[in-house]
Amino acid sequence: MAFAGTVVNGVILLEDGLRLPDGVQVRVELDNPDDLSPPSEPYDRGTELAILRESLEDVKAGRTVPARPALADLARKYGLTLEPGE
Repeated sequence: MAFAGTVVNGVILLEDGLRLPDGVQVRVELDNPDDLSPPSEPYDRGTELAILRESLEDVKAGRTVPARPALADLARKYGLTLEPGE
């Protein structure tokens, strides 16, 4: 039997909120093994700092989305639940 899901914070969340009983043995197979490949470019601190500076400029210019609505959209997209009242 096969199920599909997404890894979120190191935990596999199955589609449609399906839950398997504790103790069930499973086998995990990646749809795209390239997801585990190392980044194509080495870490570049200068590039990362430039990205952060650009992000700060976006915030200052008002080109951002409030966190709660953005998190709610992600929760809906991936079938996650938010804390009560959120």
